[in-house]
Amino acid sequence: MSILLISFFAMLLMGIPVAAVMGLSSMFYLLSRGADLLTIPQRMFAGADSFSLMAIPLYIFAGEIMNRCGITRRIFNFASEIVGFLAGGLALVNVLASTMFAGISGSTSADVASLGVMEIAGMTEAGYSRSYATAITCASATIGSIIPPSILMVLYSSITGISCGKLFVAGMIPGILVCGTQMLYCYTKAKRDPQNCDGNYRPAFNGRRLLVAAKDAIPAMIMPLIIIGGTLSGVFTATEAGAVAGLYGVIIGVFYYKEFHFNDLIETIKSTAFTVGQSSLIFASTSVFSYCIAILQLPNKLSMLISGVTTNPYIVMFLMILAMMCIGCFMDTTPAAIIMVPIFQPLAASFGFDPIHFGMVMVLTFIFGGITPPVGATLFIASSVGNVSLAKLVKDMWPLILLFFIVMMLVAYVPQISTFLPTLIG
Repeated sequence: MSILLISFFAMLLMGIPVAAVMGLSSMFYLLSRGADLLTIPQRMFAGADSFSLMAIPLYIFAGEIMNRCGITRRIFNFASEIVGFLAGGLALVNVLASTMFAGISGSTSADVASLGVMEIAGMTEAGYSRSYATAITCASATIGSIIPPSILMVLYSSITGISCGKLFVAGMIPGILVCGTQMLYCYTKAKRDPQNCDGNYRPAFNGRRLLVAAKDAIPAMIMPLIIIGGTLSGVFTATEAGAVAGLYGVIIGVFYYKEFHFNDLIETIKSTAFTVGQSSLIFASTSVFSYCIAILQLPNKLSMLISGVTTNPYIVMFLMILAMMCIGCFMDTTPAAIIMVPIFQPLAASFGFDPIHFGMVMVLTFIFGGITPPVGATLFIASSVGNVSLAKLVKDMWPLILLFFIVMMLVAYVPQISTFLPTLIG
């Protein structure tokens, strides 16, 4: 065990890419056992060759299509007509637009990269500080991995075998809670400090403009309803839902928005292939790492260790969250999830936690790690997009990080928040 874990953390701290870290540490461990190294390519191929994981490139493809159809602009305009006239207008628009876009992107980083430039530019032009605008953009992007479709949920489902449709539904209330707390923060901050947090963007409410913006944005926002409805009704699997979403995106891009052309299709395929190529290498190397963890019987050993300390489920939940937060602070959400789910999900099951509830806790915890210093991946992306120093960004992020932590702990200790809707639909 020591060879696997020591080499893993040592190389991680050295800044070696995560895929290489997992592959090399696994190789060192297998060599120490005298195992046949043919196991490595076999496991890598098995890790990448997964029907359920095919959903990820399909959702990425669908999101890329929507981006090239100008849907980010349309969603921003729609959100602006809904809440732009309130105190803290553009900050509220930022959060609401990210919530709407979450149903298309399925990813925190995609949300920051797609909406970030437009949101930050709009807020700074209206008089908001660049660091505050970037902080709101970074925090609201977290909703992208909570509101379905979520790539993290697809990963959790593929590893555990839990219904992806039920996981999607389970994310609705937590996603709305995160959105609601962030909007409340933006509104109250604007009321307390209108000079710096309200900007000069306060258009009057106009019902006609709202209807025009809705007509423009809603066709794209139907996509998550197709995915969730089709998956839950059994019409298609989560993977097939990704293909349907991609086809739907092409149809409305070509025939409704009329902004998607053949050259856009080629560029979309290239962009998707680049993203998927990186992810597939991580999936492949993680498969070998997970195999080593299974040989070590790490989940059983952790369960016995924790049982020796406490059998209180509340304390056990807190200890698992703490461990996942630490990992999430130093790794991107995707590899962190692939590594930690096989370890902690059996552990959670041994203490009687509902798998859907614990899945939501894991998703929220890994997202939290992504917005937390020192190495939160989402922080770095937002810092780059917003062209603001990490120190200034973190200073404005702390209240939003605290709010996310409160929602995360609420979901962890009130299971009904994540299990109510899945139970309701059966």
